[in-house]
Amino acid sequence: MDIEEAELRQRLNRNTSIGPEAGSDSGGRRELYTDAALGLPPHHPINIIYRLSVMSGSIYGLHELDVFHQIILGPNIDHTWFKVGLAASVAIAAIKCYMEMFEGSMRKKKVVYDNYKMATHSVIVLFLLASFSFHNALWDQFGGGKTFLINILFGFGILLQFALLVPTWLQNIVTFVFAGFFIQEYQ
Repeated sequence: MDIEEAELRQRLNRNTSIGPEAGSDSGGRRELYTDAALGLPPHHPINIIYRLSVMSGSIYGLHELDVFHQIILGPNIDHTWFKVGLAASVAIAAIKCYMEMFEGSMRKKKVVYDNYKMATHSVIVLFLLASFSFHNALWDQFGGGKTFLINILFGFGILLQFALLVPTWLQNIVTFVFAGFFIQEYQ
């Protein structure tokens, strides 16, 4: 009984380990990350359809709540807090672009937490500031429940799905194009 248990533990440890020893048939290479629920590679058609459907549903939900129109013309939007949130978002995008494009691609450094703790912590603080600012800006117009729903629809439904769907160079281009457009429209 102990031998069977030891063999089972060894198989489970081999299948869940991360690094060159993971999967003896991988030849020392890391395997692609997979979707934990489905066990599919990131660009499998089912994952792409899932991400596009979540994005479409989120965009539809934001349209039904009339979020864009209310942000631009709504009388109860706190525009000072909204501008703080926009500034924090632009700062996050700038740090992300700098880290991925300059440090990662041009300087060929590995962009991981251990190498860039200050940048990581800065992005976390800016993310909290942006979340708090947008929540405060939208609270009077939409109320508590809808404000949470709007932040989830935009953050999880659009931003996260887009980041998982397209490569980083395209993310950076689209981010600055849409941020520039929105800032121009918002003024």
